Parts: sequence; structure tokens; C-alpha cells
Amino acid sequence: MMDADYTAQEKAALITWHLALGEGLQTRDIVKLTGLTRQGAWELMQHLSRVIPIYQDDTDTWAVCSMLELEYAGV
Repeated sequence: MMDADYTAQEKAALITWHLALGEGLQTRDIVKLTGLTRQGAWELMQHLSRVIPIYQDDTDTWAVCSMLELEYAGV
């Protein structure tokens, strides 16, 4: 459930926490958790992907890259 008083940083932290727990989140899930628009949720995830190893697959699910995926990417 989304708290209307969450700051942008708190929204980012909330989503990061869900991802850290191994959850895959579709953009619509991020919208529900944060109260952002679909475009806002996508932009949040783009910003997060600059600093944490996450990706969006072809089912619109955002997830954390596994160590094997990072090795393959040369990270």
C-alpha cells in the first residue's frame, strides 16, 4: 500500500527494497506501490538502473541481475 507522503527518495528506497528481496516487479506494481504514473514509474526505474544492476525483461518485469548475468555483460 502506498503512503501519499512518501518522498521521491523513499519511493526509490521502497522499490529497491522489494528488488533486493528478490521480487520481480512489473511497472504496474511500481505504480501501485509508489503512486507514480506509469511514465513516472518507468523513469524511476531508469534512474535506479544507473546505480543498481536491474533490468526490464520482455514481460515488463524489472528484476536484479544475477551474478552470472553480470559476468556475461563484462561487469
